[in-house]
Amino acid sequence: MFRGIYTATNGMRTDSKRIDVITSNIANSQTTAFKKDVLVTESFPEQLMVKLNGVENNLRPTRQLVNVDPPADFQTNDSIVSIEITSGYLRMEDRHGIGYHKSAKITRDEEGYLRTALRDSDSNTHAKFGAYLLDVNGNPISAPDGAITLLPNGILQAGGQDVARIITAVNAQVIGTMNGGALADRSMINFNQGNLDPTENPLHVAIEGKGFFKILDMQDNQVKYSRNGGFSINPEGILVDYSGNVVLSASDNEITVPEGASKIDIDKFGNIVATIDGEPEEIDTLGVVNIANTESMIKQGESYLTMADGIEADETEFDGQVLQGYLEGSNVDIISEMAEMINLLRGYESGQKVIRSYDDIMSKAANEIGKI
Repeated sequence: MFRGIYTATNGMRTDSKRIDVITSNIANSQTTAFKKDVLVTESFPEQLMVKLNGVENNLRPTRQLVNVDPPADFQTNDSIVSIEITSGYLRMEDRHGIGYHKSAKITRDEEGYLRTALRDSDSNTHAKFGAYLLDVNGNPISAPDGAITLLPNGILQAGGQDVARIITAVNAQVIGTMNGGALADRSMINFNQGNLDPTENPLHVAIEGKGFFKILDMQDNQVKYSRNGGFSINPEGILVDYSGNVVLSASDNEITVPEGASKIDIDKFGNIVATIDGEPEEIDTLGVVNIANTESMIKQGESYLTMADGIEADETEFDGQVLQGYLEGSNVDIISEMAEMINLLRGYESGQKVIRSYDDIMSKAANEIGKI
């Protein structure tokens, strides 16, 4: 009787957190190079529903057929395979517990384990936060090196050798599954490109495509990443960002502009050329890099980003373009954010009505039925 209250409450809590995220996005819609946040939600683990006086622990392997789309051949870690079964269940385990599912989209993580997959805004595949696929004995499945395939009968193979059976059957007392509603799992950063706004300032630069400027924070001496290219030259002749922190070069050193430079040119590769006494002189190159593991980046305020604790930045060669005289705008679409907020507020109100209805029912059960 009370399950509906918990489901409605979880939905309201999730909607409240999503509203907080959207509010922050709207507040930063005019912030240079701001990247909007997206709240990732997921359902509580699917639990088996058993008939009254039924037995829940009678689980056994099954040889029922499984539909696989596309054929599960993992040549790279970027492959995603959709699995759907009509009899039995796939068991998946995440930090919230073990759930039972009829379908799953799985990929292979960096350690070789099979986990549910997530695609980010750039269509990159991530398994870092995914649930582990379990075998019929309840163990996470580790796939050795080599191509991995999943046979139609549910046998997982790696390098041509059987690794595990993944479909678990249940007894006739089980009538289906149910979860406790949705919950807010984590917040992720949407790195989609913002608008490129011309400023005609030669020390303003924007990144077109992927990539980040490397900035040395003078307060904690920590290297941070940013896409805000609102640079200037401080009294010591050092190139700094909008907060006065040092802009690093490609060799991770500070960039010094010679005194008397009459003109600064920055090409699409980030090469800086200063005109001194009428002669062009290349003085340095901006430190611009791609980050392969952007899913592990966290915001530090003022458009700065760092890696999460214990994770090193996987820096790769910059393959975008640097545009002089431009600044990148926020990638927040105010209209879509406002529309989403309105929908969330309506959902929140619906949750309140559900809880009030349950409250009325319980009040009648306690105060009126007892009089009969």
